Amino acid sequence: MARGGWALSLAGLLAACASRGVSELAGERPDADEYHIGREDVLEVVVWHEPELTRVVPVRPDGRISLPLAGEVEAAGRTPAELQAGLAKAFAPYIQDAAVAVLVREINGARVYVLGEVTKPGGFTLRGPMTVVQAIALAGGKTEFGGDDVYWIRQRKDGKTDRVRLSYGELVKGEAAGALWVRGGDVLYVP
Repeated sequence: MARGGWALSLAGLLAACASRGVSELAGERPDADEYHIGREDVLEVVVWHEPELTRVVPVRPDGRISLPLAGEVEAAGRTPAELQAGLAKAFAPYIQDAAVAVLVREINGARVYVLGEVTKPGGFTLRGPMTVVQAIALAGGKTEFGGDDVYWIRQRKDGKTDRVRLSYGELVKGEAAGALWVRGGDVLYVP
């Protein structure tokens, strides 16, 4: 698609999004103390003294993993300790006092996408809490052709989309409404 056609398509998408205030998207700093498993992460599930149940498994796009005896198990959004306890419970009818360990081998899940007039547009893995400014910095900052607007787009659980317009200048000066924390799946567009 030609550059102009892509921009028109994205402009149409932005116009179709519901517009809400910054306070609707901005929240408290995400908890960095506990890692939450993401879609497309790779896990190693170790069942003590049961080598046939020990597996390296990817977290599928639907957030689940598949294991013998346990079946389909929701993994995304849980901490490794929560998944470990859930698996021990799932194995309980088959293995007495099952000792389970869940190790995160690869972090691939949560991404923030930065598009438009930035030096290196693309998807960036969230390996910890990240602000809007930090995400734009990962994309190399805005180009000389970028305007002052930054559109922050987030898909809600109910299927609707929230969109907030921010000022790049205020973000960089630190004058925006405090630290604005992005979540996995967020899109930042610099027209």
